[in-house]
Amino acid sequence: MEPIIFNQRKKVTLFGFSKTHDQNKAYGDTIFELLDKVWKEVSEKGLSHKGTNHVVYEDGDNIFAGIELLLPPNEDTLLEEKDVILEKYAYGKHVGPYSELERTYESIRSIVKSSGEHHELPLLEVYGHWNEDESKLETEIFYNLKA
Repeated sequence: MEPIIFNQRKKVTLFGFSKTHDQNKAYGDTIFELLDKVWKEVSEKGLSHKGTNHVVYEDGDNIFAGIELLLPPNEDTLLEEKDVILEKYAYGKHVGPYSELERTYESIRSIVKSSGEHHELPLLEVYGHWNEDESKLETEIFYNLKA
């Protein structure tokens, strides 16, 4: 799917955990560490959710990993709440192995450059439901643009 630029607001409220990414580790390691904590908390608290993982890349190598809940959690949860608001963004959908995500990112960067737009953080990835067949994995990418 070819990337598209949207000049409309997107807001998503997420619940999860954040940390500064250690440059000596792979991003996947940091993401899995955070998501393991998220799903442990969701399971222990019996929270209703939409079932998809979200990863937010922010300034200073900060990463937030979380999920959308169907109802706000009560006060005894350890989950952090984060609103991600994009006023204008480029969107691309990757279908295939995570190891090939860079190909979709290249397409997004190309359309952003050719349109004269400029990217700034945050950047949002939304991972579809797990599939044993890596060729069917889906990742949506929301590439924030300066409004």
